[in-house]
Amino acid sequence: MEVSSMSSSHINGNYIEGSDTGFHIPSKMMIQDITMELHCSLCKEWYRDPLMLSCGHNFCQACIKEFWKVQTRETFCPQCKMLCQHSNCTYNLVLEKLVEKIKKLQLIKGQPQCPEHGETLKLFSKQERKLMCFQCKDIRLSMGESKEFLQISDAFHILSEELTIYQGQLEASLKELQSLKNMQQDAIAESKFLHSKEKDIQNDLMEEWKVLSEEMEHNLKQLQEQCFLAKDMLVSIQKRMEEKNHYDFLNDIKQLFDSLEQTTMTLEPRQLISRSLNPGQFKGPIQYRTWREMQSILSPGLSPLTLDPKTAHPNLLLSKNYTSVWHSDIKQALTDNPERFDSSVAVLASQGFTSGKWYWETEVANKTKWTVGVAKESIVRKGSCPLTPEQGFWLLRLRNRTDLKALDLPACILKLTKKLDKVGIYLDYEEGQVSFYNAKNMAHIYTFSSIFVEKLYPYFCPCLNDSGENKEPLYIVHPQ
Repeated sequence: MEVSSMSSSHINGNYIEGSDTGFHIPSKMMIQDITMELHCSLCKEWYRDPLMLSCGHNFCQACIKEFWKVQTRETFCPQCKMLCQHSNCTYNLVLEKLVEKIKKLQLIKGQPQCPEHGETLKLFSKQERKLMCFQCKDIRLSMGESKEFLQISDAFHILSEELTIYQGQLEASLKELQSLKNMQQDAIAESKFLHSKEKDIQNDLMEEWKVLSEEMEHNLKQLQEQCFLAKDMLVSIQKRMEEKNHYDFLNDIKQLFDSLEQTTMTLEPRQLISRSLNPGQFKGPIQYRTWREMQSILSPGLSPLTLDPKTAHPNLLLSKNYTSVWHSDIKQALTDNPERFDSSVAVLASQGFTSGKWYWETEVANKTKWTVGVAKESIVRKGSCPLTPEQGFWLLRLRNRTDLKALDLPACILKLTKKLDKVGIYLDYEEGQVSFYNAKNMAHIYTFSSIFVEKLYPYFCPCLNDSGENKEPLYIVHPQ
């Protein structure tokens, strides 16, 4: 299509009609045909400063001048070969304005052009992991290359599924890495702590401790680096998965997959390094006494939590100072606000956490069953809901006085060797850690590892009173 002047919007029998009452939007095929006609045949790009020759053909001003510059004979039209003089060329203002208007149409946005051939990118090469046009495909096939080409929508779905697989693998690796890292930090802390407390009896073990400490520190550094790497790749996957535009999703995706393949190999192998220096000297009573001595200066110390009555189930009664809760057979007439549990007989603390390290203790003595732990702010509070980490719960549960279980996926049955009168709960928000301890001797019970992205609240469920058999309240222990 050659354009010398245009006073109406009639184009090859197709109309883009404008009026005071509305307009007809041209089809995508029509727009593609028009855009091809508005590209200079010399540079294959949109017309820039178009000149119309005496024969009626149009070219970019810079393109036709360069073409004539290399000619040793008369200047002629590159298309029809008609002799033309520069002095007879006319600047085509109408064509320039038409190019600008067509480029702004929404119908051609989001359809990037092939930088080599100027065609719309409508194919995706599975082997090269890049967008291509049909000319790209024809060239590769003519060269005898075996290539698999996909439609854009098919490529989007296939690669989305591949990214989802990588996402699952990385999340599993990160969870394992964080758990190992937390255990490694505990092992290092225990080793250093005992080392400093037992100087008078460890001279013979000094060299062994030094070697072990260096080995554990080195392993911790590697685990931390692997955690950062896994987190970075998860962020990259999440950002790409949130991309709704198929072209932007697939653009440069080969680099992402190359990084993912390299990262998954880098995350192996993983191991925990923890060896006792001398079980006979450093385990048992010495550890227990040291914990009791240091309890008053522990950081973090006990958090003075209180219960939030707005969240309490109607059958729960709270003490006046909001530090204990128990179940009643009489259901109270309370406002059914969004924060309140209406199925689980539970209550949250008034204090929520979005960062930092926190430790609190809950007295559970003489109770036959209870559930305590941590829950995120957006948990389901109306009706029943699985009490799992995937739903925003990190909980420890007791049933039948001795049946202790961590409500992980899958649930972990724990062996209760000693009576559990007081549960210690430790939250490290940045490290994604929720740990449970026997607060009497600080014996570790269970640790959850996750990634926290919203506010977390301490969770308390005294369970049903069972006709008085489980009437004892849950108490939040406050600092003396």
